[in-house]
Amino acid sequence: MQRLPATLALLGLTLAPLPATAQWGVSVELGVARFAGTSRDSAGATVGPYRPTTFGLCLDRTLGQARMAVDVFYAKTGLAGEGQGVAVVQYAIGSLWEIAPAVSLRVARFGTGVEARVEAGPALDLWDFDGERRTRLGGRAATVVEWPLARDLMGSLRVSGVLSESVFDAADAPTGVERRATRRFGVALGLRYQR
Repeated sequence: MQRLPATLALLGLTLAPLPATAQWGVSVELGVARFAGTSRDSAGATVGPYRPTTFGLCLDRTLGQARMAVDVFYAKTGLAGEGQGVAVVQYAIGSLWEIAPAVSLRVARFGTGVEARVEAGPALDLWDFDGERRTRLGGRAATVVEWPLARDLMGSLRVSGVLSESVFDAADAPTGVERRATRRFGVALGLRYQR
């Protein structure tokens, strides 16, 4: 009888459910972006990328509350000069490919399977303006809300921000124009398949 508690404890440990295993996921996103910064002249007029539709593809691995991911992002963008309530836009002159590894943490989970996550990581931006290529390194942060749609399918809403060096080179800016950090704010809806 003295060995019974020890035997039951050992049996409980060996038959207890295993911790959650890691899950792979792939997601696609469709969104919009707004840019700020980039360049500014002494009168306050700015020139920079202009409000593209964005497309994203992400491969991730979840383990517990943490998730590691690699996002690939694409946008076909125009350039806009804005100042004093007027914008002049040349559409579809540039494109942006972004590769962004990220780590995210679950910060809240609700009973219906809805999760809130925060994520951050570096972002490598590959710009092409009419054949002129530029590479910029920056940082990206996002908040994501995910909700279940089906057994292995989740819907998502992502609000993100990216900060990088100006998309323009020093030679691109005429006298009196200051290059500024390029800031991007984006909102995207997505679908995530997890296994």
